[in-house]
Amino acid sequence: MKTCCSLLLLFLACLPSASAQPESAQDNSLRIIPAPQQVVRTPQVFRISTQTRIILGEHSTPADEFAAQQINTRLAQLHRGPLRIVREESIRKISADFIFLGSPRSSYAREWLKKQKAVLTQQMRDEGYLLEVSQDAAVIIAESPRGRFYGVTTLGMMFELQKKSVTLPGALIHDWPDQRFRGVTDDLSRGQMSTMENFRKIIRFLARHKLNVYSPYIEDVFALKRHPLIGKGRGELTAAEVKELDAYAKQYHVELIPIFETLGHWENILLLPEYIQYAEFPGASGLNVANEAIYPLLDGMIGEISAAFSSPYFNMAADESMNVGLGGSKAKVAASDLATVHADHYVKLFEILGKYKKKPMMYGDMILSNPKILEKIPKNVIIIDWQYDPADRYPTTLTFKNAGFPFIVSPSVWNYNGPFPNHINALLNTRILTRDGFTNGSLGVLTSNWSNYGGESLRELNYYEYAWTAECAWKPLRADLERFDEIFFSGFFGDERAGVAGRALYALLSSALNQINWHEFWRHPFLPERSSLPQMVVRLESLRSTIPLMHHFLQELSATAKENQDHVRVLEFVVNLEEWFARKIALADELRNAAQDTAGGVYAVPRLDDVVARSRQLVADLRRLQQVFSALWLETNRSANLQLLMARYDRQVQYWEEALGIVERERRIENPLIESQWIYHPDANPAKRDSSARQVRTATFRKTFGLRQLPSSAKLQMIGDTQVRLRVNGTDVGELYARRSPSLVVEHQRVRIWDITSLVRVGENMITIEAVNYDRFGSAGVNIYAELRTGTNLAKMLSDATWEVASESLGSRNDSLGDGRTWLPATPKQYPYLVVKPDFGTGRVSWIER
Repeated sequence: MKTCCSLLLLFLACLPSASAQPESAQDNSLRIIPAPQQVVRTPQVFRISTQTRIILGEHSTPADEFAAQQINTRLAQLHRGPLRIVREESIRKISADFIFLGSPRSSYAREWLKKQKAVLTQQMRDEGYLLEVSQDAAVIIAESPRGRFYGVTTLGMMFELQKKSVTLPGALIHDWPDQRFRGVTDDLSRGQMSTMENFRKIIRFLARHKLNVYSPYIEDVFALKRHPLIGKGRGELTAAEVKELDAYAKQYHVELIPIFETLGHWENILLLPEYIQYAEFPGASGLNVANEAIYPLLDGMIGEISAAFSSPYFNMAADESMNVGLGGSKAKVAASDLATVHADHYVKLFEILGKYKKKPMMYGDMILSNPKILEKIPKNVIIIDWQYDPADRYPTTLTFKNAGFPFIVSPSVWNYNGPFPNHINALLNTRILTRDGFTNGSLGVLTSNWSNYGGESLRELNYYEYAWTAECAWKPLRADLERFDEIFFSGFFGDERAGVAGRALYALLSSALNQINWHEFWRHPFLPERSSLPQMVVRLESLRSTIPLMHHFLQELSATAKENQDHVRVLEFVVNLEEWFARKIALADELRNAAQDTAGGVYAVPRLDDVVARSRQLVADLRRLQQVFSALWLETNRSANLQLLMARYDRQVQYWEEALGIVERERRIENPLIESQWIYHPDANPAKRDSSARQVRTATFRKTFGLRQLPSSAKLQMIGDTQVRLRVNGTDVGELYARRSPSLVVEHQRVRIWDITSLVRVGENMITIEAVNYDRFGSAGVNIYAELRTGTNLAKMLSDATWEVASESLGSRNDSLGDGRTWLPATPKQYPYLVVKPDFGTGRVSWIER
């Protein structure tokens, strides 16, 4: 019954929308994305033969020759041989059986336009084209090489296989884009760094859908000659590679515009000891704008990056600079205000960009938070208005319009939360934001793809939303999702049946009931469930009932897809991952209940053994998924950064193995949370978002303990809130200042274990921690978990109320008990995130859950 209901829902979801617009319906029979502006269908059919020629009009350019070659590339994909390419000048008479490609100034085009009484309008000049398919020929005429290329991409989508021949349906098309900038931004800095071939594949896909901008977000992954430590080992792009991609993209009329952070999101760089001097404070994600040394630094970096990209535009980002005014620039902000300090920084960057003949682009979020900035910066900067939450309107577009700034809207692919993009949010976000942007005079749309937390959602799953961006950007007021879906999937997989199966899979995986968040997927299995809507019990029921359907459509897709078969394997991995997640939640619950079953009598042990066996199979299945994920990653990405995600699989396996070991030995589920407490000064109010509440920014914690004999092993783990420095018996041991971040590189540096065996002594010992917190609503705190082993005896030392705290820093580093300061009992306080206990035996550090 469940399956029947699901099939019925799926069938209803695939029915044509009753709200389809008349003009879109007119275009339905032409499978073109984006939908052309004007189409008139005719009953004629042009049949491609081995004698068909491609004729390049007089005065054709190398770009036109390249465009003509794309026709043969498309025919090769249809398993047909190439057509001969000739020039108009070499032909005495043009009669029939040809594809013509030329400018309106060529002899044939002039004659054809006159005969047809056709004109190329002003709006078609830069990127538009005119295309006619008749019984005898196909004619593409456009003012610009880009327009002629777009005419060719449209023609390529019109090819139809009719038994043994390739045909083109009769039509007259007048087409042009409504917006200048149409493209995507691609986060390369937090995980996936594409191989060169994958970059080329992305560029080709964008070009096929008439997207003209590819904007890589590069934070610390550009190989800077003057700064070899930055991005080292992260799969960084060299200048030579960028230049190669830039030249490749130009052939396809795609412009590469770099996005390089110039204020916030420097966390990966600022964690390097050599660059901490430029930080707003230790662990900050942003630069200290009061430090004039940052400007020569930025100048040199921008200069190197600018030289690699030929685009006249440079996106200096400058988003999410919430750290400004909290550390080194605090006095500067106090002397004026946040808007002025930000604006002054931006103006200096504009001057640097001008030095390299680059036109500035920047994100608009900090401007929206501090709107007075708009009065303090020149109006030639292009603002990128990123808005990701789905909404029925976006008033920010009116804000930038009224302020007189050129702007581009930026919706999101919504690929960063879980294994499969949230297309329901993304489709709505893209359509409405693009519409509102266009209505208020935007220059275009650049859809964002982010690789938060390691970029675990494979980039290959973004193409659907990229194509939808093309649809919305070309005709912002007339984007028709029903028509788009019907065309995209059959075109992407090269088959009607495959298209139906692919569309069904996407619908099932996009359902809110089947969406999975990475944080819950990797969460310790025996922690309380992460709160979610809909509730987990409802979501699990949905997964159980729809996963068999997903496997059915996977089989259908695998058997029928003629193109992009590699995408089927990515979808199969996602389905298997979702199935594993459903089993994980169910088995964890079963194991918990079985371990607590004291009333089962003789049946309790066999039942527990069965659940343990199935749990071990679950672990083995995760290991297989790990291997599949690694293989899929390496097909399209460089190996760098993969180890950060492999660690997630390893950690989950360790969680299960540790828990199962305890269940088998002691028949209980151990609480996985760390036993040590977060301790603060008693006057502190950490995380209390109230400006009247007192915060203790700087504190020193200490703990004295005695030892009768030396331990064979002494290990200590420290986590800070947020900058902490550890000393044992007066010896500096280490420091942590990494903070909560979307960068998995940073997340892995928030917790550390030290071996302090050689530092402890018989008699009295003292551990001292200096802590600092720079957050507006934060106080200095620490969490210490230590284990001292002597033979078979284990003693734990945990941060708790037995520790002492002083609100002053050590200053002279006097660790003695009688140092004259006021020491108070430390106070345990609630930390906003759960922390899993470490396992010193395996070297597994604690993990801070989200």
